[in-house]
Amino acid sequence: MSDCLIKAFTGCACPPGECVEKPVTPAPVTFVSWRTQAIACLAFGFLAAIVSAAWMETQFKTRDLRNQEQVSWK
Repeated sequence: MSDCLIKAFTGCACPPGECVEKPVTPAPVTFVSWRTQAIACLAFGFLAAIVSAAWMETQFKTRDLRNQEQVSWK
């Protein structure tokens, strides 16, 4: 049976019903243009920058509140 599967993928003829037949039409291949890729990359980077800035602000705010009693203004 494994020999028949290898034949099916290499395109060799198999008796009908013995192994999987090769599809008549190949699977569709989608091509994403470089402009779409660039826009998606910039949008993802912008979103990541906003999320990381929001996270950093909460971290700095809690650190400032935690350390406010230790700061000397003299």
